Amino acid sequence: MSARLDTTTNEELLPKVVNTILGDNVLATRMLAAAKKWGSGQKIKVPVKVTSGTSGQSFSGFDGLPTNASDTRINMEFAPKFYAKNCALAFTDLFQNVNQSDAAKKWIDLAELEMEERAIEMADEIGTLFYSDGTGNGSKDFLGLAALVDKLHCPLFSFSL
Repeated sequence: MSARLDTTTNEELLPKVVNTILGDNVLATRMLAAAKKWGSGQKIKVPVKVTSGTSGQSFSGFDGLPTNASDTRINMEFAPKFYAKNCALAFTDLFQNVNQSDAAKKWIDLAELEMEERAIEMADEIGTLFYSDGTGNGSKDFLGLAALVDKLHCPLFSFSL
């Protein structure tokens, strides 16, 4: 485009950017939607049933009944983990973006768009971490499925990143 045309003609933008890079991260969506408020303390303990109790048996009359106790649960412990995503914008870019013609409001708010994109990217990155074992970044990553699934007893559930 020539400078003559560029300096005299307004461009019209649709007030939306189409995301063609990131799809929905189903695991992240489900995990974040089920998030609960952190109570108190340094860890959350969740009791989880990991085995069946003592087997039952049929009997007749005064047959002896089993009296063995069995431990069927363990506490899973979760320490709080955190995640951050950078969103840096030059003030000059923001100034030029905001000072466009408001005639038809057909410009894209740069700050709003950048924050929305970073939020979507962050959710996708967190979703990827939910598949990991939590040892990445010096064990600062979230404890994910790779740490929770017993691969010896669940060979059908195998995955790799």
